Amino acid sequence: MRIALVTEQFVPEDEPSARVTREIAVRLADAGHDVALFTMGRGPSTFHGARVFWASRMTPVSAVREALRLSRSDLCHLVDPHRLGLKVAEAAEQVGCPTLVLHPRVWGPGVDLSHHHPGMREDDLHDRWARAHAPDGGLLVAGYVGPLERRKVVARLSAVAKLPGVRLLALGDGPGAATLRASGAKVIPHVTGVERARCLATLDLLVQPRRREVYSPVVLEALASGVPVVAFDNGTAREVVRHEHNGLLVSTDRGGTALARAVARAAASPDLLWTLTSRARESVADRDWDAAVAELLDEHYPAALRPSLRSSEARLPQ
Repeated sequence: MRIALVTEQFVPEDEPSARVTREIAVRLADAGHDVALFTMGRGPSTFHGARVFWASRMTPVSAVREALRLSRSDLCHLVDPHRLGLKVAEAAEQVGCPTLVLHPRVWGPGVDLSHHHPGMREDDLHDRWARAHAPDGGLLVAGYVGPLERRKVVARLSAVAKLPGVRLLALGDGPGAATLRASGAKVIPHVTGVERARCLATLDLLVQPRRREVYSPVVLEALASGVPVVAFDNGTAREVVRHEHNGLLVSTDRGGTALARAVARAAASPDLLWTLTSRARESVADRDWDAAVAELLDEHYPAALRPSLRSSEARLPQ
């Protein structure tokens, strides 16, 4: 099958839609499918055997249409589409290529269960982060993974960092790093691979401060690592986090203060935190990436190629 994967960002690495797209692209290519990537920015012309079409804000629909025609794609899968996604959808309609958008209620990202697991946790490292041997130590280590660019995200994290009894650890970089350090957080930029998985597993809980996040693979990675999640009730978190079972959910109608209060609640209740932690891994035990991509190939892609059977939730609104 020839598949065009469309994502607004393919870099930086920590952007959720970029990570989801990369995981899909790698597995589709490994399975022998012809993949073309459409994304914003600049970079290499290929990725894991897939051709990459780099666009900009000024790229006209006609150029996108020509690239799509050259790719000879059977299907366009738009991952969290915005500006570029709308252009590709318009171009795809002009060349007669079906488009597919999947809401997390219909399809969710996977997780590498062998890479993310509780065995990656390092107690000595946790004790240093938690200041276990300091007079005021024994802090709960709440972590965030992602870019530190959006002001509202940084403000919500700053509120968590200022909580008594909590140490915020941010794995990421951006303009907000200085603000978080000033609030008492520890910021570790540019952590990837095994080191990133080790840090994630060493947290006491993960904080997901993006209110409108559609795909959030780090939520699954944290749960697979045995780390409960505090997040807004939306996107991936809504589908995999069960309130007071493997994490705590905060209504999207409420602000960053409510998110901080949820973290404070976990910090003040060791029994609740233990319960959430003990259930985290098992809650995503059936969500590996191979199964997630197999679902795309077996169910969603064939349905998209049959327009009469396409569900309203799996179509880009016209």
